[in-house]
Amino acid sequence: MSGDREHPHRNRAAGERDQILGAALQRLEVPAHRPGFHAELRAKLSAARLEPDTGRRRPARPGWAPPGSGQARHPLRWTLGLAAAAAAVAAAVAVPLLVSTPASAAAFARRAALAARTGAGLPPFELTAVTTNAPTGFQPEPPPPRVTEHIDYAGPSRWRDQSVIAEPFHEGTHMITQIRNGPLIATVADGRVHITRARGQDQLPFAVIAWQRAAVRKLLAAGSGGRCAPRASMDGTGPLIDGRPTLILRVGSSPCPSAAIPQTDGPATFWLDKQNLLVLHAVLHGPGNRLAETIKVTGLRYHATFAAGTFRLPTPRPRPPACRAAMPLPDLAALRRAMAHPPLIPASLPDGLHVGPIASSGGLSHCKITAFTITYRDSAGHPAVQLYEAPRASPAVRFPGRPVTIRPGLTGTLNSGSGMVILWWIQDGRYCSLQTGGITAGVRLTRVPTAALIQIAASLHG
Repeated sequence: MSGDREHPHRNRAAGERDQILGAALQRLEVPAHRPGFHAELRAKLSAARLEPDTGRRRPARPGWAPPGSGQARHPLRWTLGLAAAAAAVAAAVAVPLLVSTPASAAAFARRAALAARTGAGLPPFELTAVTTNAPTGFQPEPPPPRVTEHIDYAGPSRWRDQSVIAEPFHEGTHMITQIRNGPLIATVADGRVHITRARGQDQLPFAVIAWQRAAVRKLLAAGSGGRCAPRASMDGTGPLIDGRPTLILRVGSSPCPSAAIPQTDGPATFWLDKQNLLVLHAVLHGPGNRLAETIKVTGLRYHATFAAGTFRLPTPRPRPPACRAAMPLPDLAALRRAMAHPPLIPASLPDGLHVGPIASSGGLSHCKITAFTITYRDSAGHPAVQLYEAPRASPAVRFPGRPVTIRPGLTGTLNSGSGMVILWWIQDGRYCSLQTGGITAGVRLTRVPTAALIQIAASLHG
């Protein structure tokens, strides 16, 4: 059986009975997540009612005749009796499907992930959600502590997401707006407009950026059925959220932990809209069951209408002429000429260290580089310390560690372990880091004392 395809009616009277029964069934609280459930239930009940008498004597009932007797049944009595039986079956079936059956919970997780990613089954809506993140160990790009999203959704190819993002480490806030109108998606950030062509079934606003995908990843994993699928279970009816009845879905720890998205490693609880399984509230835990992320819908309105210009794409500025990234730079003077902004260069180096290779580390602004790496060599000529510098909003690694005073008014974070020491800090709108030991950017470094890193950092100036 596929979809809600009906079985062929044997005759007109049967068809009329089935229509009445179908209307009755549609009013029942049944698990709407199963495509074809109503048709399947009708078919099973009809088969049970119409099966031949195989020797068991049924008690005589007024108005009832065994199949094949030629005596007509009373259509209304048959329909009401079948509807009552349907209600009893639905009540018996719905509870285990909604509460305890693992396969049902996985199906709920799949549908919830599909709704969050593609808008499947959702009417037009307006939604405001707040995502709060907590530190959860190493991440290539740290999640912001707080993201507030306002989403206007008219359909899979017409939506707008306005996100206010609090940058990590008290680096301020900024806004990113994404608008999809047909095959095109416009991204507006820092006054710049970038338009791309949608590829396939592009993800909806809930999953625009890597660190916002944790909840969707968790739901997808729970519904995947593979070896990395965590255990999932329904936990009954939840509280009203913004006036909407909810179901509670619990997902266990991941059998395949992710260092890149640790929010998905621990258990999670989701409160889903009972009608369409949109995520209205979620609490995710990371390694060691530490709270990692919460998502809370603070405003929701279905069947919304939008003004004519809501999804109009902004006009992008003319593209700047193409330019190539700077090649390895011969000296500090060449670095200063190549930089979009004056670099921060150490004024003094510990004894024995001297400037080695200088390279662009990606990022261009008006054909000028915005990030660079300097490798300092020790007295034996071996790479010993590497300085990395980039705009503070760059997706650079923010290792956890202990705070250290670089100089009065400037504090850095010191991390040590695995044979390396990293000192990083924010200075004059720049993210700066110094590393000694370990491997970075493909270079193996020898070790210098931690005091030498602090000395280098203290002398940086433009």
